This record gives sequence, structure tokens and C-alpha cells, in this order.
Amino acid sequence: MTEGGQVARDVEQEERHGAAPRPFAIESRHRESDVITSFVLCPLDGRPPAPHVAGQHLTLFADVPGAGRQKRNYTISAAPNGATYRISVKREPEGLVSKWLHDEAQPGTRLDIAPPGGSFVLPATDARPVVMVSAGVGLTPMVAMLEAVATQRPGLRVHFVHCTQSARTQAFAGHVRALAAAHGGVETTFLHTHPGSDEVAGRDFDISGRLTQDWLTAHTPLAEAEYFLCGPLGFLRAFVPTLASFGVPPERLHYEFFGAVEDLFGDEAAGGTVAAPPAAVVGSRQSRALAGFTRGGIGEALVDSAADAVVASDAQGLIVLWNPGAERIFGFSEQEALGSSLDIIIPEPFRARHWEGYRETVASGQSRYGAGDLLAVPGLTRDGRRISLEFTIGLLKDAGGAVTGMVAVLRDVTPRFEEVKALRKKVKELGGSA
Repeated sequence: MTEGGQVARDVEQEERHGAAPRPFAIESRHRESDVITSFVLCPLDGRPPAPHVAGQHLTLFADVPGAGRQKRNYTISAAPNGATYRISVKREPEGLVSKWLHDEAQPGTRLDIAPPGGSFVLPATDARPVVMVSAGVGLTPMVAMLEAVATQRPGLRVHFVHCTQSARTQAFAGHVRALAAAHGGVETTFLHTHPGSDEVAGRDFDISGRLTQDWLTAHTPLAEAEYFLCGPLGFLRAFVPTLASFGVPPERLHYEFFGAVEDLFGDEAAGGTVAAPPAAVVGSRQSRALAGFTRGGIGEALVDSAADAVVASDAQGLIVLWNPGAERIFGFSEQEALGSSLDIIIPEPFRARHWEGYRETVASGQSRYGAGDLLAVPGLTRDGRRISLEFTIGLLKDAGGAVTGMVAVLRDVTPRFEEVKALRKKVKELGGSA
């Protein structure tokens, strides 16, 4: 059994037996750039942190003054060390928790941490080279992976490509170069779209300008490499389809979305030309969610009076529409639900699979569902009860066809589901089959 395989099993076991959040404290904080700060987190209960695999994320609960308890997911930006986690957080102008972490959280501040999870991890073997391509704060899982490679994978060939605006926004450059030098099989390329007047090519960056599709296809081994991409949606949209069109099969193409919704459009620090969003997209969360119909009239009546839950989420998976039916079925008020992750209604064992499909749908603009299909899934209520749901979904898109979110209509079918279960049990007891 490989070490990564064993750790993955340990993570799974921790999730089954110790999924409740544990108390941690910020041990130290480190400024990585003008916009990114790292926080080292140490458990307070005397036990080691739950094991993780480089590239995975954790769920953090923070009590923010004036805003109450907040829940966020952050990638662990360091390889496992058995003692602490490190997260590296970009300060978002409208980010409630990121601003609190940057502006107020200090060593000693308590946070509650749930076990790590996620499938954005390196392959178990060194058979293929790995190309890591990131933009902005999307480099955090790549840094964790590179730390693991430097200490545990001497035979793995890696090309680390990172894009940002300038040295002022560049994080971990010295650390990444030191890891590459120590390993010997790692090549690094840093691109700055707007380097400062005091920056020197070859010292502070390698390429001035944006990452292009032509450069990526010309300088990385398309025919054999495993590709890992992480960054805003515009960045993924610029490169994931290109790599696929050049013959990189899905099993060698791994990607994860990072960043606030507002960063998905406009002049991002890396790759591709992304059109500015239409007015309906840059407005409030409600206006983004309801871009497909008018808030008043028939649309409002249907949403507000429906017995079923109508839930819309933005491209990051944050809830932007929560009707009275959703409050009745799940128990969360509109105030509690808006701005929260869809995790609040997804049972823990199903979240990793859900987010893998969600991010794939947002990036590709294609869904395997929603063409009139009625789907069945488990759900979670405010008081922790597991319920059975049937639902349909639709994609919300801007004028250019980019996915800005999703909307689902969900019905609680728990009584019927329990009746079917009871009937099957009775038939089985009578010696039949169902």
C-alpha cells in the first residue's frame, strides 16, 4: 500500500468516526504577499490533526464579531507534518471571513476545524510527469503538493507554472524555487501580467504577460503529463477546453475552482480573454440568481408560493436564493441560508462527490442532469436529520453562455421513501424479493 493510499484511508476513517469539528488556534501568521496571508493552525485538544493528502481542503468555523458563526472551506497549503495545518487566504474586498482573518485574527484566536477532504490530489505513481498550472491564490494546493513531492517523490518530474499580476501579489516564489532546487526534477515558470518597474526578468519573474494557450501547449508534455489546474473560472475556461482539444484525456486533466464569484470575470491575472459580465451578473446575489426571470410577477409568485424548495447557488456554490419552501423543508431561515455553502443541506459523506460534479459543471457549462430528469438524493436539515429528496436542476448563464450558478427545485419525499423501505423489508421477511 502506498503512503498516499494509507493516508487517504486514514482520512476516510477520521471522517467516519471524528467528523465533528475540533478546536484549533492560530499558532502564527505569515504575510505571503500584499493580498495573501498564511495561518498556521494548531489543535488545542492534545491530539494530532486529522491526516490529509497534499491538495485537500479543510472546513473552518469562525465566530466573527457582529456576524456570528461562519463556515468556509480553505485548501491546506502545506504538506502533512503531523502537527499543524497551514491555510493561505486571499483577502477578498467583500469576503467576510477573509477580511476578518487578515484584519483581526491573531495568534491564539480559536477556530473550529472539521476533517480534511477532497480529491484534488496527486496520482499515486510517478509514471507520468505532472504539470501544475495556477493563477492567483489557486497556487495553494500546488504548493502543498510540491512540498510533498520534494520530500517523498524524488522520481516525479514536475513543471510548476504560476500566474499573477506582479511581485506584490506573488506568494511563495522563494519557497517554490527552493523546493525545486532541492528536488532537482522540478521546473518553475512564473508569469507576471503587470510587473513593477523595479522587477527584473529572470529574478522576479520568467515571463512578462499573460499565460497563453500556445505557450502551454508548446512547453509542457501534452502527450504524457497529468495536468492540475487551479484558479478562477475564467482561467479554467481558457485552458481546460484547450488541453482537452489537444488530446489530454479526462483522466489526466484535473482542475479545481478558486476565488470569489466577482473574480470570475474581467481582468484576472492569468490566461485568456474573459468578457466583462453583463449588468445582471455584477449586481447583488439575488440579481445573479434570478438572471433567468423577472423578480416580480409570475416568477416571484412561483418562487415564493411553491411548496417545494427553490434554491439557487452561485458558481462558487454559495446560496443566493432561498424560498419559503426551502425554509419549511430544511429548517434554515433565509437569513441563515443566504451566503452559506450548499454544504448546509448535503450530508457529509456525499459532499466530496457533489463538489467534484458541481465544479466540473461550472467549468464545462454542461450538466449530466437537468434535461427533465428527476433525481433522488439524501438531504440534511437544520436539526441534523437525514431526509430524502427528489429534484431537478437548471444552469444559470450570462449572455455569453458562461455558467453563473445553478437553481434546483427540491421535494421532500421522505415519507414515501420510508414506506418503500418498510414494504421491501416486509417482502424480504416473507421470503420474497422487491
